[in-house]
Amino acid sequence: MQQQDSKFDENLYSRQVAVLGAETQSKLIQMKCFIHGLRGLGLEIAKNLILAGPKSVTVYDPTVLAVSDLGSNFYASLDQVGKVTRQDAAIKQLKELNPYVNVEIYSGQLNGVSLSEYSVVVLTDVWDQKFITEVNEAVRQKGHGFILAHSSGLFGSTFVDYSDKFQIFDPNGEEPKQAIVAGITKEVEGIVSTIEEKRHGFQDGDSITFKEVVGMTEVNDKIFQIKVKSPYMFSIGDTTKFSQYLREGIAVQVKVPQDIQFKSFNSSLSHPFAPEKNELDLMDWEKIGRPEQLHISYNALLQFIQQNGRQPGLLNQDDAQKVWELAQQINLSDRGQGAIKAELDEQLIKNTSLYFSTQITPLTSFWGGIVAQEVVKYTGKFTPIRQWLHSEFFEALPETEVNRTLQNSQYDDYIAIFGREALQQLQNSKIFMVGAGALGCEYIKMFALMGCGSGTQGLVTVTDDDNIEVSNLNRQFLFRKNNVGSNKAATACKVGELMNKTSRFKSYALRVGKQNEPIFNDQFWDGLDITINAVDNVHARKYIDSQCCYYGKPLFESGTLGTKCNSQLILPNQTQSYSESQDPPEDTIPLCTLKNFPYQIEHTIQWARDYFAGFFEDGSQDCIKYLQNPVNYLTKILAELKAQPGVLRPKLESVKKFAEVAKQPTLQAIVGLAKNMFQDIFCNQIKQLLYCFPPDHRTSEGQLFWTNPKRPPSPIEFDQNDPLHQLFIHSAVNIFSQIFGLPKQDGFDEIAKILPTISLQQYVPKQIQIKENEKDQKEEKSEDDETQIQALARELEKLTLENKDVTKQLQECAFEKDDPTNWHIEFLSAVSNLRARNYKIPEVAPFQVKLIAGKIIPALATTTAMIVGAVGLEILKYILKKNVAKMRNSFINLALPLFLFSEPLPPGEHLDQEYNVLLLGPTKAVPPKWTAWDRVTINQQMTLGQFIKYFKEKYDVDVSSITVDQYMVFSNYPAPSQETLNRDLGDLYAEKTNQKLPAHRIYLDLTVGGELIVNGCEVNADIAPVKYQYKK
Repeated sequence: MQQQDSKFDENLYSRQVAVLGAETQSKLIQMKCFIHGLRGLGLEIAKNLILAGPKSVTVYDPTVLAVSDLGSNFYASLDQVGKVTRQDAAIKQLKELNPYVNVEIYSGQLNGVSLSEYSVVVLTDVWDQKFITEVNEAVRQKGHGFILAHSSGLFGSTFVDYSDKFQIFDPNGEEPKQAIVAGITKEVEGIVSTIEEKRHGFQDGDSITFKEVVGMTEVNDKIFQIKVKSPYMFSIGDTTKFSQYLREGIAVQVKVPQDIQFKSFNSSLSHPFAPEKNELDLMDWEKIGRPEQLHISYNALLQFIQQNGRQPGLLNQDDAQKVWELAQQINLSDRGQGAIKAELDEQLIKNTSLYFSTQITPLTSFWGGIVAQEVVKYTGKFTPIRQWLHSEFFEALPETEVNRTLQNSQYDDYIAIFGREALQQLQNSKIFMVGAGALGCEYIKMFALMGCGSGTQGLVTVTDDDNIEVSNLNRQFLFRKNNVGSNKAATACKVGELMNKTSRFKSYALRVGKQNEPIFNDQFWDGLDITINAVDNVHARKYIDSQCCYYGKPLFESGTLGTKCNSQLILPNQTQSYSESQDPPEDTIPLCTLKNFPYQIEHTIQWARDYFAGFFEDGSQDCIKYLQNPVNYLTKILAELKAQPGVLRPKLESVKKFAEVAKQPTLQAIVGLAKNMFQDIFCNQIKQLLYCFPPDHRTSEGQLFWTNPKRPPSPIEFDQNDPLHQLFIHSAVNIFSQIFGLPKQDGFDEIAKILPTISLQQYVPKQIQIKENEKDQKEEKSEDDETQIQALARELEKLTLENKDVTKQLQECAFEKDDPTNWHIEFLSAVSNLRARNYKIPEVAPFQVKLIAGKIIPALATTTAMIVGAVGLEILKYILKKNVAKMRNSFINLALPLFLFSEPLPPGEHLDQEYNVLLLGPTKAVPPKWTAWDRVTINQQMTLGQFIKYFKEKYDVDVSSITVDQYMVFSNYPAPSQETLNRDLGDLYAEKTNQKLPAHRIYLDLTVGGELIVNGCEVNADIAPVKYQYKK
């Protein structure tokens, strides 16, 4: 299956296009790529690139499989070792990744001239300097892309060359910022003021243009470079010759294409800084100067291989010594002005040689994600690496003597680096992963290649209640089209076991939360060694985080958003928990803006989504409830919404419309319903708004009402020949057809015949209260709401059905963004753009509507693979019991590219306070400086009296209250009787809550309140959560 020209499968690539944009995806699907080397790194690059969807990916590696390859090669098996080449072992499964990409093995002459025909050439683990130079020069002459990469033990590098002149049209992938203009001065500086509700967000040097400015029209569509004066003001330069600014206007950021230059491979060996740069990119700020040392080591390794005709031997100290000597010679030699120099660390240089021949999956995954994204950047989207990126992670090496005796197995590379002891501990660990989506698939691959779950005590447990969809296949690489509809966790675990037949995986199709604690109970959590979060929502993350804090388990957290990603290590008693750090709140759209005063396409799209939910989803559900029992439904809804006539009236109107059609569903009836919907939304409602606020309406302060950001709308009269009007009717009719059990209308002809016969409900002015802004306190309602509600109720009471079985035909409507046959996105696109047309807002393509309305999270396979690799290395450090100072959180943006590795923050401590704003007085932390990881653990059954005595004797606290969840188990007011004090605490809980002690739990989680005397004054005790064991 081939992609034609610039067309691509929007459903498959939806999450990727949300990052790249349709224009970039159209360029990408025309690219032809070549990858040399299919060891772990090359295979990772190939996998990620094929998922991205270029026209073709050609691979080359005739090397016969070695057993050690299986530690990073996820498309090879033990029975192929020594018999099959790497390219032959991988080709079948690479082809299966994406039916739109032509994947083949290279069979031509391996030289620069032949390879220069490809859009981008990627050489992995190639150390023949003559060959590298030949290919690089040939590719440069064609103006094509060249990338060189290696992953050697804990050291890796990437070199990017996109020729002497390369143009970037979007350096960061961010949406252009916009600001609503409040004024522009007519002066030499030309100060632009923006409305104060929101900061403009621009930076010095940004290029912007203006649209819709009235008065000073000279600024419209002209590009200005700005200087920021304040969060609400910026300068555009001399405006003295322009007309006077009157009103309106939007300032829009413009991304100006940038031309950048690259050096050739040979010229950058001694002078690695790219043109206009004077340093190498740095990943970890605690390793300043390290990239320069690694570049010299890279040169030394090249020279060693050239001189000896082989690579440095594994753990060979003599070879390492020679590489060290070469590095010193290179560093001291005269290689011309500006040649790189560095203060060399002997052990660092030797380490690049000692482990040179090894590849481990965390690092191949990490570099494979980076390199594949660099290939995509050949489209001009995002900023390429310029030009060398070196990094090492030697802090992960064991700090004591370990057994590095090799076993002639797929784990030999891991043993050589970390030793047998660490590998055995990892393989015997009980790992729990929540989520089997994009992140989860990468983790399962990594676990299988490292042999997790293969030890006698080991097990990898995975849970995910989600099923596989077509849109998942672009990133969740363990799944194929025939898996669509199957559970993610079950499918992924099966594939993991195929990758490594000795690894044990166990899957659940369950959501992790309170409802499933009988499954994931105390015994389950107590038995875990490592927890992995691979979920995409904050609520689930916080729940897992709370469980890990409660049971004292390490949590490895990661997340992606397009090209951005981060990882966080949550280690018992050593680091912050996930919940201790908070992301800034998302921007929300004010309700009055959404309902009546939109000024951005996002507002009309959200309005369309809300309308769909209110009319189709709620309307169909309410109608079914009404038809099943009219009296009960009306009694209940009238009582519940009596105080909200503005909500009750449209709900009853929807039910009436649905019920009247349900009496005898016909195409004529639903076309009539659709056409009058159009009339109501885009014509009558707009006329009513203009009736309430005419174009010349002024506020109580005497200002014109329709000024920025409010845009005066215009009604739209229905035009059967307008394509957007047709799309609204066509999509609405098909959604109604699904609800009422009528045949789908693929064509528009039959609908077109009916439309002229439908009469429209003409606009009649009403007395309606409408909020002018968010500060307006008046209730939005119509003067005749009460009368109309009563009339609707009477009509619904009288309405009878001719066909009593109609409720069996009716189907509830539920929004689904990824079903291309249900017409939901088409309807939202029509509504969004018609409403935008009402308010003179630029319209957008249906796919953009899908992204926003469907709240599609931008995602890339490259980012996912890379961040999982980074986390995998931290898991190995944890197994090796590394000091937290050597552990790293990461914050990465592949678009820029930006890499930030930092030490995790310590947990926050509860300290004594002179005044606590919640308790309105001083507090004392019990125990002192307790953190989110601390619990007051009581491992024996107690009576209430014994419990109170325990706290008094151990902490000098007088217990005043004990609560479990929302239940008050004990309060010292009034004072408890002796009988109560003698009661078992578990029995007391059962009595107060009227429920049995949970059979699946060992512990009760108690919140204890109390006081203690400090310096003669009573102080509130700030007590850590209490973990009370009520059964063995």
